[in-house]
Amino acid sequence: MATAWVYVQNNGSGTPKIIRGSHSQITVIQKQAGEYVVTFPQSVKNLTCVGTLNNSVGTITVVPGEHSGLASNQVRVLTLTLQNNFGGTYDFSLAAFYKTTRV
Repeated sequence: MATAWVYVQNNGSGTPKIIRGSHSQITVIQKQAGEYVVTFPQSVKNLTCVGTLNNSVGTITVVPGEHSGLASNQVRVLTLTLQNNFGGTYDFSLAAFYKTTRV
């Protein structure tokens, strides 16, 4: 089992910024306020994920790609207020666990 991870900072501009990550090829896009898609390298797929908010009180949901209409190397991240609304400028960390293949 291997782990890929990323720390994402959101300053409210609509363009989240990766502060640190396990792979240089990780990308993140904001679909709307509180909804993000994190893409890991192609070799990081069929994921089990865990996420946490880093700078505020709210909730976070992370859903592996194949369960949210995305590719198997992607994760849908939803950050919500305690009132269960999208929005806010929440930073988050995401860890994805995956099985490595041996050749």
